[in-house]
Amino acid sequence: MKIRAVLYLIIGVPVFFSLVWLFAIPTSLIQERIEDAIASSGDGSLSFSVSGLRKGIFLDLSADSLTLVLDQQPALEIVNFRMNIAPRHLSEFRLAFTINGEMGDGKVHGTIKLPLDGTIHIERAELNEIPYLKRTGIDIYGNMTSEISVKTDSVNAVFQIPDLTIRDSVMTVIPLLSSFRKMQGSLSLAGNNLKVDSVSLDGEKGYARLKGTITNGNMDLTLELMPDASKLNTMESMLIGKYIISPGYYLVPVRGQLP
Repeated sequence: MKIRAVLYLIIGVPVFFSLVWLFAIPTSLIQERIEDAIASSGDGSLSFSVSGLRKGIFLDLSADSLTLVLDQQPALEIVNFRMNIAPRHLSEFRLAFTINGEMGDGKVHGTIKLPLDGTIHIERAELNEIPYLKRTGIDIYGNMTSEISVKTDSVNAVFQIPDLTIRDSVMTVIPLLSSFRKMQGSLSLAGNNLKVDSVSLDGEKGYARLKGTITNGNMDLTLELMPDASKLNTMESMLIGKYIISPGYYLVPVRGQLP
């Protein structure tokens, strides 16, 4: 009888919590708690919106789209989102979830633990599908691979883009921008401050490195430019001439509000 009672308990407890999850907790309340948790982790500049949220059994969730909003502008969107409980982390006495989704034709997957701690991998996401990049006014293409570390009060990302193409850029403040073919670097976000730790660019006309911050959409960046002088045309040489520090080395300030 004791064995039977234990079996009933093992089966009954998960069933009970599943029924509570499915029928006693409104989907609207879950959505509100998710959005509030993201908003409260920053200083008001970061928010989150969920579209088409649905519940499954065992704390599973799915949504048509998740949109991360920075400075009241869409920054990142994941579609066909799915979140499932990860039982193997229960041995650590922490609730954890696996997440999966899509960014354009790219894939998103990772693990999020509570209290907030996790890693998200992005594989071959199309740059022209990232709302934050559209906001810059850059006509940019390529496929990005990235690893993002998420904490309660910060987000850190490393990324690489091996097939970069930039066309008809309105951001002429960055010289030679359309000549670069590869990009890699690291970024960090804390509150409303996006720190460009280091972003390197490589192309047929030389090499560059971008550093600085973007706060409330206001850029305070510096571009280190190391061009191949033999490949510059007269206009390009004139454009960067006033920023020369030493032969072959230029420091270009990138200031102002994002479009």
